[in-house]
Amino acid sequence: MATLNKTEFITEFIELYRQLPCLWKVKGKSYSNRHEKNKAYGKLLSFYKTGDENATVDSVKNKINNLRSAFRKELKKVRKSKRSGEGSDSVYEPTLWYFNLLLFTADQEKPRNSVSYI
Repeated sequence: MATLNKTEFITEFIELYRQLPCLWKVKGKSYSNRHEKNKAYGKLLSFYKTGDENATVDSVKNKINNLRSAFRKELKKVRKSKRSGEGSDSVYEPTLWYFNLLLFTADQEKPRNSVSYI
């Protein structure tokens, strides 16, 4: 297999992640199945090792967390710009190159309970 550049590698990593809903589909039955999740992380790790031979399950989890955190920040900007009601011209355009690749997780984000100090 030819070596993938970083963009291709991350794209394939996200596509594989998408195929493993037990890792991201919060309301799915397998989401709380630890055995199922460990198998899924094993698949991701096998792929990740093609780009980083020293990868561990923790580094895979960290990568997913980093990708999703950046995605959430962009998603928040998009949603905020849509709520402003200033018309479609002012809707924020995401600059994150893999934003559309992670859109499948958008409805899985649980809003945090806000804390009121009043």
